[in-house]
Amino acid sequence: MTRKIWLAVAGAAVLAVIGVACAGDDGADGVPGATGPAGAQGDTGPAGAKGDTGDAGAKGDTGATGAQGETGAAGATGAAGATGATGEAGADGATGAAGADGLDWPGLIPAAYNDADPIAGGAAYAKWWKTDGGGTGIQPTGPAADFMRCKSCHAWDGNGNRSSYANRTGQSSGKATRPDVSSVDLRAAALSETPSELFDLIMRPAGRPLLQESNAHPNYSAEGGLTDDQAWNIVKFMKEGWMEPTALYDLTVTGEQMSWDYSTTPRTLITPTLTYSNVGAKGDAVNGAAVYTQACFECHGVDGTEIDIGGRSLGQFIREKPHEAWFKAKFGEPGKMDPAMVTVLSDMQDLYAALADVTNFPDP
Repeated sequence: MTRKIWLAVAGAAVLAVIGVACAGDDGADGVPGATGPAGAQGDTGPAGAKGDTGDAGAKGDTGATGAQGETGAAGATGAAGATGATGEAGADGATGAAGADGLDWPGLIPAAYNDADPIAGGAAYAKWWKTDGGGTGIQPTGPAADFMRCKSCHAWDGNGNRSSYANRTGQSSGKATRPDVSSVDLRAAALSETPSELFDLIMRPAGRPLLQESNAHPNYSAEGGLTDDQAWNIVKFMKEGWMEPTALYDLTVTGEQMSWDYSTTPRTLITPTLTYSNVGAKGDAVNGAAVYTQACFECHGVDGTEIDIGGRSLGQFIREKPHEAWFKAKFGEPGKMDPAMVTVLSDMQDLYAALADVTNFPDP
């Protein structure tokens, strides 16, 4: 092939020289030669420079949901909540069936108690040897009377030295003719003890000799003392005969309990002060006037001044000694006033209301 090319070139050169030597007119253009065969493939050129980064591809579809994770550990216990409000009280339950009959406290009541007389018992509490109290009418000889009287140690109201007898002197407080007032609450004992127990407490065989002047409880079962009937009467009086003091009056005790003050020369007896108030406040004075007319008028007169009661009229006595007046109106005063003049509490309240009026029932 190289050879052909070279021959062509040489031929062309010869023709050129000849043309120059004898130049004529140009001949007509020749017919284009046929297209030569394709040249051989050239060697691969060097790699082109890295093209620019293409645009971001479109957003892919959302991936499938991942599998469920394992359950986490339990959290710590929370703090206790506040206490809720108290609910309303439930309705009352139905009343239970009545129990079978039995021997309730205080048990079997002695026949002697059932037969006893509380009015005679109250009279015996005051002076048991008097006939009104079931006695012989003859005071035992020897000791002063107060050493044998129930009321001397326990007071008219049975409260001992806690109320109306808080300032009453006795053997150890300058009054040798009577015992000291007891600290025993006889009213409470009457409620808590059975009739038989009270009977034993009264008779007390182990007590001091009846005729001895001391503060100890006497042996009332000794010869010359109480009969059984009298003791049962007193028991019934204690259980059923007393009237409640606060239903008739108010009493205020102020100051120290009775005692001797040895810091002075001579020694000084310290006593509390007793103040009575509201005498008859729970009664009706109009009704009380009617009670007075029926029970008191015949002896005490229209205004209660006919009889001297230790220097007092009846009205003054009620106002100054209301703790004693009711007792005598109910249980009497041997040789002076019959027992059972006024026995009902409401009548006594009304009588107190009437006698508390200083205009209608004045001091003497």
